[in-house]
Amino acid sequence: MKTPLNPSSATMKAVALAAGVSTATVSRVFTTPEKVSSTTRQRVESAAIKVGYPTIPLFSQSKTLHWRRVMVFVADITDSFYSEIIRGIETQATHQHCSITLFDCGQQSIESYRAYAGSLAEGYDGILYVGISPTHADHHLKLPSVIINEYSSDHGAPTLHIDNLTASFNAVNYLIQRGHHHIACITGPEKLAICQYRRQGYLQALQRHSFPLNPYYITQGDFSFQSGIASAERLLTLSPPPDAIFCHNDKMALGAMYRAKQLGIAIPRQLSIIGFGDIEESQYADPPLTTIAQPRVTQGETAISLLTTLMEGKPLIHRSYLLETEFILRRSTR
Repeated sequence: MKTPLNPSSATMKAVALAAGVSTATVSRVFTTPEKVSSTTRQRVESAAIKVGYPTIPLFSQSKTLHWRRVMVFVADITDSFYSEIIRGIETQATHQHCSITLFDCGQQSIESYRAYAGSLAEGYDGILYVGISPTHADHHLKLPSVIINEYSSDHGAPTLHIDNLTASFNAVNYLIQRGHHHIACITGPEKLAICQYRRQGYLQALQRHSFPLNPYYITQGDFSFQSGIASAERLLTLSPPPDAIFCHNDKMALGAMYRAKQLGIAIPRQLSIIGFGDIEESQYADPPLTTIAQPRVTQGETAISLLTTLMEGKPLIHRSYLLETEFILRRSTR
């Protein structure tokens, strides 16, 4: 084990050499750490300790950072889909010196939380909406806002979203190309814009191939396992039953898969199922679920960066930020 250098003899150059960075970078780490990536900062701090560089006095001399407070409204904090977005928010919030307060709208109405938030609005600097859209009633909060995963064209806030219509079209088109002719759809809540776009993608894929629309093949769920089970129960007792099901989220797809297997239906030989979201459970299903993935951690990180720009009073070039999706092919489709 090497003995650290005597603190009196350790220099900034020695830290730079040990960390493999420039002396300017070392200086920024100890004076303006917010301008350095967390990876580089950790490497420099470790090198400083190793060579015996006196870091504590420099940290104490650095300026006190201003931490902004951010309200984060989440559609349902218990839904594993949102956990990755929240992780991205929390990670980037630390780098951007933002403290966040989560408001779970899954068990209580969004209106009640908005009323509560309104009474605290003066203590906050910005708002993130995750999986829900702000309404005109939110304008009284008068705080910079960013919307994640739910497109809202009638609100002034910038949005981070995916092309739900195209992603859904591609998924259903894939089923058609694999020889499916009776394709059902389990939708999410009609009030959500993302569900409207996903439903439209399903319909456009059928129209592209001149498939007739069977209204009984469309059933509405609420994004839960239970609604997937109930929807599959209705769909699989139809005559003829569907030979494929496209679901608006993974939980409903897993619920549908569970009920199909209970009924003795072989997946994917007799029934193909596609989900949406790529939650962690989807890869461990039996069989693993084919689904559409979106960069949820990146959504959270980018949203905080955009919100920080707004909170600093700087303009944004765009109001809509479209992120890429990925079709994850697994064994629930033939």
